[in-house]
Order: sequence, then structure tokens, then C-alpha cells
Amino acid sequence: MRRHKPLVREARGFTLVELMVALIIALLVLIATVSFYLMTRSTYTTIDDSSNLEERGQFALGVVTRALRQAGFTPLNSASGGMMQLYTTDPPMISGLDGCSNPVGGDSLTTCGSTPTANGNDAIEVRFFGSGTDANQAIPDNSMVDCSGQGVASYSDPSLASSQRGLSIFYIQTDATTGVPYLACMFRPRDSNGVEGTTFATQQLVPGVEALQFLYGVSTNDTVPDVYKRAADMSPTDWLNVYAVKVAMVIRADNVSADPSAGTPTFTLFGSGYTNTDGTFTPTRNLTSARRLISATIQVRNYLTCYQGDKTCI
Repeated sequence: MRRHKPLVREARGFTLVELMVALIIALLVLIATVSFYLMTRSTYTTIDDSSNLEERGQFALGVVTRALRQAGFTPLNSASGGMMQLYTTDPPMISGLDGCSNPVGGDSLTTCGSTPTANGNDAIEVRFFGSGTDANQAIPDNSMVDCSGQGVASYSDPSLASSQRGLSIFYIQTDATTGVPYLACMFRPRDSNGVEGTTFATQQLVPGVEALQFLYGVSTNDTVPDVYKRAADMSPTDWLNVYAVKVAMVIRADNVSADPSAGTPTFTLFGSGYTNTDGTFTPTRNLTSARRLISATIQVRNYLTCYQGDKTCI
């Protein structure tokens, strides 16, 4: 019987040409995958920065706006039954300094702890009356708060109403460790009963705020501003007649998401009609970070001042 030998086929591998084609296809797939990942990551970073800038800007503007509007709150005078008033000898509801990054806390903002710079960031102090509960006016009802969120109670005696007002000071500081600028709040800490201490504390509010500028709308005959002035141009009487405040701030994002080919941006803070040097801001650090200009004009009900001997004041 004749036996058949099993047919043995020769084992074949890939040819060099086949290997090269496979490697090229794999490389193209890898390049496409990496490109898609980088594009997705860049898009995510851009969206994240845009969202953070909007959130930070609205929060910073909201805190400053609330503080300024609180300056118009007028409590009752428990002694006379009329509305509580201030005199020209009392510290004003609003005061500020130009180019001051180290304000010295006090009943009004008049002193900077360092030499002010011509194009530096501004500082502002807002004073306001507090509000107590119906059961006890010495306990804050938290409808009036300072920049740290502390409730401010009403005055304990009409003669002390001016000195017992709450206060909020806004300015720009830079973190000594990270070098990141931020919107800072200076205030007087209060105890659990809302009693204000004599020392000042500082709290970080919003990171990334690089520029902060204020203009004060002054009127001498009604509540519509006739002119907007820098703090350096304000007289003592002007502070009593501030009926609007323009605020402008530039906020920087955390990531690298700006187009470097666009060059260094220059922000016009108060429009082309304002020609002082502090009306523009050009960043010098982190130039590849996205930035946004946030600005607003805030109406202030600064109606609380009486002149000594004015018979119309109660």
C-alpha cells in the first residue's frame, strides 16, 4: 500500500514592503489620535478658561457692586424718629486712593502703606450702616454684610452710629508664593454677636485680578454725575457727592490658552475718551494666558450727608 506524505507548506512571514506599509498605517493612526487628543485638550482648556474668567469676573463685580450699593442704606434714628444722617465731620461713605496696593485701614481711606504708583491699581473703602434683628438691633440680621460676608448689626446708640458703621476695603494684592494677583478684601473682624473689633484682617476674594481702577461720578446739584474723577482729583466735599462709581478690572486665567501670535493685548479700561495713563492696562507677565475686561457703572445712593446747622436735617 502506497503511503502519501503529508503536504508541508513553507512558512512565510511578512515581506519588508508589507511591514513598511503596516508601520506607516499604524503611524498615521497614531498621529491622528494624538492630534485629536491635543485638539480636544486645547479646546477644553480654552472653554475652561473662558468659563472661569466669566465666573470670576461676575463674582468680583458682584461683591464690589453690593458693597457700593449698601452705602445708600439709611436706618431710622432711634432718638429722633427720622432717618439717620451723617455730618461733614464724619468719615464719608466712599473714599479711595489711586495707585495704592497697600492701603492702611481706617475710618476712611487716606493713607497708603507704600508709595503709590502712577499706573498702579486703585483701592476703595466703602462704609455703610448695619441692620439688626427685630428682637435685638445689636445682633446682625445678615442683610448688610462686609466684603468677608460678616453680618453688620445696627448701631448701639445714635451718637455712635457713624463710628459703628461697617466697612469694606477692596484692592489688589499678589500672592508671595505663587505670584498670582488677586482681589483682596480688608475688614474689621467681628465676634459672634456682630461686635466689631479694632484690628483689620485681609481675605483673598478672587484670584487672577490683575488690574483694578475706579472713577467717581460727582454732582453738586442733583443725583446725576456731572463729571467722573480719579481719587487723586477728589476734594473732601466731592466724596460727599459721589452718586456713581465706574469700576474696571482685568482678570487673568490660570492656563495657557491665549493665541501667542496675537501679540500682547492692551486693554482700554474706560473708553477712548479717558486719556489718563491709568486708563489702559498692558500685561507684562503670563502673556499666553487668556484675559478679560470686566467693567460697570454703579449707581450709588449717597444721600446721607447733612451740613452742620442744616435745619432740614433731623
